[in-house]
Amino acid sequence: MQSLRVICLAAGALFGACAAAQQIALTIDRIDGPSFSASKITGVLRGSNPAAFDLEIAEASIGGSAWRNVGIRCPELRQERDQLVCAQGMLESPAKIPLSFRYSTLTKNLDLALRPAAGEEWRLTLASHAASRTFALVVNNGLITRLAAWWPAGWPKPNAGNVSGKLVFSDERDAQAGAELAVANFGFGDASGLHAGEKIAAVLSLQAQRHGEQWRWQSKLTWRGGDVLWQPLFIGGSGHALSVAGILEAQRVAVERGRLVLAGIGEFDFNALYDRAAGKLSSASLKSANLDVAVLYDKLFKPALQGTVLADLRCEGRADIALEVKDGVLAAADLVLKRVSIEDKGRRFALFGLDGSLPWHRDQLTSAKLRLEGGEMLRVPFGAFDLPLETRGIRVRMRDVRIPILDGKLSVNDFATSGERESWRWRFSGAISPISMRQLTTALGLPVMHGLFSAVIPTVSYQQSTLKVDGALLFKVFDGTIVAQNLALESPLGKVPRLTADVDMRNLDLDLLTRTFSFGNITGRIDAQVKALELVNWGPVHFDARIASSAGDYPRRISQTAVQNISALGGAGAASAIQRSFLRFFETFGYSALGLSCKLEFGVCRMGGIENVPQGYVIVKGGGIPAINVMGYNRNVGWRELIERLKRVTEGNVIVK
Repeated sequence: MQSLRVICLAAGALFGACAAAQQIALTIDRIDGPSFSASKITGVLRGSNPAAFDLEIAEASIGGSAWRNVGIRCPELRQERDQLVCAQGMLESPAKIPLSFRYSTLTKNLDLALRPAAGEEWRLTLASHAASRTFALVVNNGLITRLAAWWPAGWPKPNAGNVSGKLVFSDERDAQAGAELAVANFGFGDASGLHAGEKIAAVLSLQAQRHGEQWRWQSKLTWRGGDVLWQPLFIGGSGHALSVAGILEAQRVAVERGRLVLAGIGEFDFNALYDRAAGKLSSASLKSANLDVAVLYDKLFKPALQGTVLADLRCEGRADIALEVKDGVLAAADLVLKRVSIEDKGRRFALFGLDGSLPWHRDQLTSAKLRLEGGEMLRVPFGAFDLPLETRGIRVRMRDVRIPILDGKLSVNDFATSGERESWRWRFSGAISPISMRQLTTALGLPVMHGLFSAVIPTVSYQQSTLKVDGALLFKVFDGTIVAQNLALESPLGKVPRLTADVDMRNLDLDLLTRTFSFGNITGRIDAQVKALELVNWGPVHFDARIASSAGDYPRRISQTAVQNISALGGAGAASAIQRSFLRFFETFGYSALGLSCKLEFGVCRMGGIENVPQGYVIVKGGGIPAINVMGYNRNVGWRELIERLKRVTEGNVIVK
């Protein structure tokens, strides 16, 4: 404000000189002050009382923001005793803003008002006392976007809103400062879209006092409404409050006491130290106890998790949290979980009754032990188990865990994570002890299967949203073996998972298999190969599959129902032949071999059998007494149509014509 007073003094000197002259001009090369500078200043005063006053400033800088060719026009500058009064002036910068001011040449007091729009006023006052000066800024409905030029570099820029209130500063020996500001409909954002706010209404109060080179301050922010996204956090609603007290020095800002109250969520106590010279957060800590996990998720995290596998959860339980930041990065965290449950509403996964303490440190090895009462994965339930963890940074290790699954167990051996940031990955190996196929298929919502399911799991790894099996995955089911190789699963819990694999099945018991699907009875053994299998959202889009009788000597019989259903898959023909001949009096037939193939591409299945014949292909080749051949006639079948045929023959055992 010292610079404004110099300009007003110059205007007063010019005004006095005008009593003897019609026009006076004054040129000032440069004026410098705290956070202010102006150069090439030219003032012209015409007339006496009232006089016309014009001021031109070639270059001006305020708070680091620069302007060129700034002009002040006062068509009627009046002198009233010791005061200079301009009631209807104009600031041109280059936008034209109505201006008025009153300056006392005796007391050096200044009252300056800018009215950029109807109902909007920015009023600056400077009052001088015996040993101090008081500066005040009173704002009424001020557009916050007008402050964008002074906004700190790197901060999201304001794009809406207005502010009303008062800022006061006194430069006494122990200077004081205070503010009471209310903002309404405030909005901001950055180019990344990761930091944004809209329709914000809040009240800010601030008091500060200088002691030597140090300022002690305290402030409070009361949140009345609006939404803020500061990735990954989202804060909305009303009733929140932030109280902070600390110290401001030339080299640092210290938050000695801070409390954040999030309405309906909880209270967070914190402190921090910011290095102004280095421009970074030196240290900080935050603590909160007995947080409601359900409310924390719904109000804080859920809006920011849309489009992820965590976008629609049902949560319950309580949690304590403590965080430590050093040199601008998270250095330590301590999480205590109390009966926490998390369930995906789409039934993809669930964790129930999670208890325990999870300490973590960026540079030190920590040990934790959690207890989980149970859960689900893709609708398959699992039971209670302990989860011993060792952590250091983003590295996590879990040596041996046994997870009850139905009437069996999943063994997870030497689970470990490695890598950094985007290249973070994990791996483990394990096995599945025998599980009842009846229980497993019931849980998965599949037709009831018989027998047992077990597996040997080689090294399984996960990186960049893709799960891979490094080797062959071996299953034992239907009294045979299934080997899956080249298995990869992209986005396993995403909206559209994609699985690729090659599958080889050997010596499966047809009696167990056909009983499972109500297909009619077939005794014998089969081998199967599925090459280049690709599933998208668990539906097949490509494969090359072949089924054929296994080598060896074993009983080979097929029921009339099975013959009719197999015929339905390849086209009508064999079933009608049975009805017209004496063969209809037999319940089962002998066969020497059976086989079927399907190559799926672009939604169409190219079908084949054991061998080709002029009219089609052989699916079942007769053998023994009585014997029967089953033929297929349709080479190309739409995949959806084939699935409908399978549904009808397995659900109702009706002949498809």
